[in-house]
Amino acid sequence: MEKIKLKKSKNKESKPRLRVKLNVSKFLLLDLGESYFIYGFILFILSFVVSGYRIYEKNQDIQIPLVHLLNNPSLYPNDPFAATLLHYPSLLWQGVAIVARVIPLEPLLFSLFLLERLLVIYTAGNLARTLAGNSKLAIMGAIAIFSLAISPLLGAGTIVENYFEQTGFAIPFFLLAIASFYKSRPINCAIWTAIGFNFNSMYGTYALTYFTAVFLLDSTYRNVWKKWLVAFGLFLVLVSPTIFLTISAFGRNAPDNHLWLLASQVRFSYHLYPLTWKWYEFAKFVVVIIALGTLLYQNRQKMEKLFKHGAIWTGVSLLWLLYAFLAAYVFKSPSMLVMHPARGTDLWCCFAAIVVMSICAINFEASTGRQRRIIWAIAFICSILFWHSPLAPYPIIVVSLIVLISRPLRSYILSKNSISRLTLLITVCVFLVGIVNFYTRLTATKSVTAALFHRPPAAIEEIARWANTNTSLDKVFLVPPATLRWKYFRALAKRPVFITWKDASAILWERSFVQDWAERMQAFGLDITQDKPNQKKVYNKLKSLYRQLGDEDIKRLKSRYKIDYWVVPIEQPSTLAIAFQNPSFKVLKLN
Repeated sequence: MEKIKLKKSKNKESKPRLRVKLNVSKFLLLDLGESYFIYGFILFILSFVVSGYRIYEKNQDIQIPLVHLLNNPSLYPNDPFAATLLHYPSLLWQGVAIVARVIPLEPLLFSLFLLERLLVIYTAGNLARTLAGNSKLAIMGAIAIFSLAISPLLGAGTIVENYFEQTGFAIPFFLLAIASFYKSRPINCAIWTAIGFNFNSMYGTYALTYFTAVFLLDSTYRNVWKKWLVAFGLFLVLVSPTIFLTISAFGRNAPDNHLWLLASQVRFSYHLYPLTWKWYEFAKFVVVIIALGTLLYQNRQKMEKLFKHGAIWTGVSLLWLLYAFLAAYVFKSPSMLVMHPARGTDLWCCFAAIVVMSICAINFEASTGRQRRIIWAIAFICSILFWHSPLAPYPIIVVSLIVLISRPLRSYILSKNSISRLTLLITVCVFLVGIVNFYTRLTATKSVTAALFHRPPAAIEEIARWANTNTSLDKVFLVPPATLRWKYFRALAKRPVFITWKDASAILWERSFVQDWAERMQAFGLDITQDKPNQKKVYNKLKSLYRQLGDEDIKRLKSRYKIDYWVVPIEQPSTLAIAFQNPSFKVLKLN
């Protein structure tokens, strides 16, 4: 030690700078080597091919109108759904709205999608490094899992999506928070969790339950409780605006809980009601629990901390599933159901996927016998492909069989010190999944551009452009409410819409909206209090009722509500004046 002290000050000053540089390099995974960086970049590109990109997709029919409304509060008058949007509990869209004043919204959303995908792939690799002790194969395996757009198991949750939205953008920050928590870095954990919480408070609450359970059950965390208490205080300060929004949303109760429960059954059964889900979803959940438990138990001596965390995380995920059953079938509570409790397993899926794959990678790297290396290589590849839905396409099965049957290939890929070769193999697997998925989309769209960049149908976009250019802001459109392609009309046209099936989403953050939604559904002839709450049947009935509407029905509807234009298929007979038409649809003027 004395010799070190006698070194020149120049050397003493250079060491901290070097240490910081190495820490940054390690944090960014740049120290893995050039070949692994190239593989990671290739997997990022392939992830885009695997999923493609969609604009005006799924929840964007909620979020894009919110952005428009934030930038122009005069939009969407006489639209009860749009009136709920300002209570939407996510700060992300406030930021998007600000940036959208400078950058056009569609390029902005695509750029944010690429950033989201890059972040989630990187943070998955970073978490694998934390849990697997710098195993290069585990890091690349985690990147591959998320490049394949890992699918949640229960409750139709969100981890990696093919469009930009708040949950997918929050996931990378929760992965960073998990890594920081595992490394016992309270301040880092608080900051990352707060960022994710501000984007999606529901998933932020899930993360807090996992962290709290580990904190309470692991003495190494309790022994430094003061540091964690300070970090928690920082977290509360950072998320206070979102907490206010969330509490405000929870305070907006439905005037009729029974009606809310019926609406939730016909609209969100795939999220909220476990007995309506497919049996194989539960089977996959059980398979992961067994695989995770078995691997952790077998390696509990050398992975004591990971074993403890894995057991606690699995216990919490089971409690979330129990909560889902109790909320839906015992308490029947809207306040409990709006938490989407089964989706609390999504973060566990991220954790479990990386842990299972990492243990397989570590055992492959440590194995010396060829037979054991083959077994662990197969387990490693399966632990990656398992999370892609659907499971491994046929080309991957064929390639895997060729590798196993061909002795030269098997010897080359599975020989000792062949980590980079196995990384090459999983990159090929991701490439094959991407090709299969791209070909499937190409077959459906007949266009390379559409297979990579999906948009709403051109006929709908044309009508939306006409409405935006040729009608005033207060003109209300009646569009097919049960045709999913039309749910984006509000976002595309920036005009009020009478009602759609998807508008029931608002009852999750503004429960009182259920009255407006049910009333307008009833105006079509759909009474959800009379029909058995079966989502598919009720949806198809609404579609049929809309097709049966005639001129007299619309006149009666207009006598009760403000409706200015009615959109129908081009072949539908009507004596009403045509304001605009294209080969697929016509817009009838009601005034």
